Amino acid sequence: MSRAPRVPRVATHHGGAIIGIDVETACPVHGAICSIGVAVVLGGEVLREQHWYVDPGTRFDPRFIDIHGITPAMIEGKPKLGEAWGDIHRFIEDSIEQTRQPRLFAEMGDDGPSALFVAHNAQFDRMQIERALGAPLPFRLACTVAMSRRAFPRLERHNLKTVSAHLRIDLKHHDALSDARACALIAHRCMLEGAGA
Repeated sequence: MSRAPRVPRVATHHGGAIIGIDVETACPVHGAICSIGVAVVLGGEVLREQHWYVDPGTRFDPRFIDIHGITPAMIEGKPKLGEAWGDIHRFIEDSIEQTRQPRLFAEMGDDGPSALFVAHNAQFDRMQIERALGAPLPFRLACTVAMSRRAFPRLERHNLKTVSAHLRIDLKHHDALSDARACALIAHRCMLEGAGA
């Protein structure tokens, strides 16, 4: 399999787009992704978002269906993540391009801030995507669990449901698009609290 296309890496955030990513899996097998959501936030507003069902290439565990509600019938005929990655990557690249404000940064000789990619418990999402792609992710994936711990240390828990409720962010938990949207909005709020990536 060919390597995934490259997307600019970032070290810290800066004011550019925040791209939230979330996956749902069909079973405990690593890389068995059945759903992926991507949400793009700029200045605290959701600009674009998209969801894809994908074929996990394996069986569905009934316990996982109970968690996210995705059934084998819902992914019938859908591509595997490796086949859908081109569309996902184009969506991400187009989103980044739409959020750039080159005129504001022209005097400095650049296009402005890069995007920040985030996931809640990023290690899980990264591992699942990389296993499904058979290649490393082409961007750094910052973790909003760590960011929310720094920004909101008094919260008893820092899971997606608790942090979303604390920040009054609507969440349909275990829906990949809703989770990705909440994650990007959480990252924005963490930035406002000075807890960068």
